[in-house]
Amino acid sequence: MKAHVEHQTLPLPFGQVYGTLEQRIAEHGFLLLHEIDTQTIVAKHGIAIPPLRQLLFFEPKYIAEIMATDSLAINDIPLKLVVQEIDAHTTQLSFKNPVGSLQDYGLDPAMADELLERVHGIVEF
Repeated sequence: MKAHVEHQTLPLPFGQVYGTLEQRIAEHGFLLLHEIDTQTIVAKHGIAIPPLRQLLFFEPKYIAEIMATDSLAINDIPLKLVVQEIDAHTTQLSFKNPVGSLQDYGLDPAMADELLERVHGIVEF
């Protein structure tokens, strides 16, 4: 497993976890930029998988600092939550830890720490 990916298995149905995350992203001041419905995309190619969504989100206030310090860090944003159904009562939730993914760009570590703290607020169940 990749070192900078945090994950948890939740004893909750997919729909409940997914709905809660959408709501919390907004409540924590982030913009939900895009949602990728991986299940639907691969179904169009004859592949059946359980529900799988990727939620891409970010906070615009961090962009100025990122662009001023190292614009290549844009490659590691927006942040993304991956929500995957394991079975009818179990969901896996994962995301790339921004502290690890942004550390090589020379950004202020406090910004990455703040992002991680805010993401933890979204994913705490």
